[in-house]
Amino acid sequence: MDYALPIILAVAAWWLSTVVLIYRAGLPRGSFVATLLGATVVMVIGAYAIVAYRNDTSTMGAYLSFFGGLAIWAWHEVSYLFGFISGPRPRACPPGTTGWQRFVLGVKTCVYHELAVVVTAAAIAALTWNATNRIGLWTFTILWLMRWSAKLNIFLGVRNLHDEFWPEHLSYLKSFVRKRTMNELFPLSILFASIALAVLASAAVSAGDDLARRTGAVLLATLLTLAIVEHGLLVLKIRDDALWRPGMRSRRGKGAQAS
Repeated sequence: MDYALPIILAVAAWWLSTVVLIYRAGLPRGSFVATLLGATVVMVIGAYAIVAYRNDTSTMGAYLSFFGGLAIWAWHEVSYLFGFISGPRPRACPPGTTGWQRFVLGVKTCVYHELAVVVTAAAIAALTWNATNRIGLWTFTILWLMRWSAKLNIFLGVRNLHDEFWPEHLSYLKSFVRKRTMNELFPLSILFASIALAVLASAAVSAGDDLARRTGAVLLATLLTLAIVEHGLLVLKIRDDALWRPGMRSRRGKGAQAS
């Protein structure tokens, strides 16, 4: 049970937050401000949890810090995916653009968002400097680095772009990506993520009677495992539509109204 509960809670939080995000992104754009306001309230609560429990070495402290990191990351996802913070050039890639120029234009579609993520990570690191509970920081860092990895892999080309989940107002991003069976970065992404996962798994096993330390390591290891699975779904011949079907209901309803 020491391992099962954090695994179950981490998986449930990952799935539920993703479904809610997909569902809200499929609603009319007039609802986006309300979504951002809700995400902001959750983010503030999450930030408070990370700071207030930064020196709490209990199991509850590990959980609260973990969910705090998730809450802050969710705000950044909403602010970008719903079109509030993106970049100086949120437009399609001009036909025929290739190589470095294509990459630079791709960065310009989201650079403000990426900088905001970096600043937030630095702020969390500063607020938890020398703290005994930094689970929130590592949670945010895992989500940040694995999302960068996923974005780069999609840019370079993967089998499954999952563009059916992208909000309509981000459809221009399809001009920057392409379908390929594999790209050169993907094996390295899996390798480094797997090494980090092995370190976290070792920390969980070696925690001994320190339940809080084991809980934190299991939460982080589960989150990283899910991120690795998401990477795998980019290249494997596996359809994961059923997993996110509840989130797609908002788009089916919109299609029915349009018809």
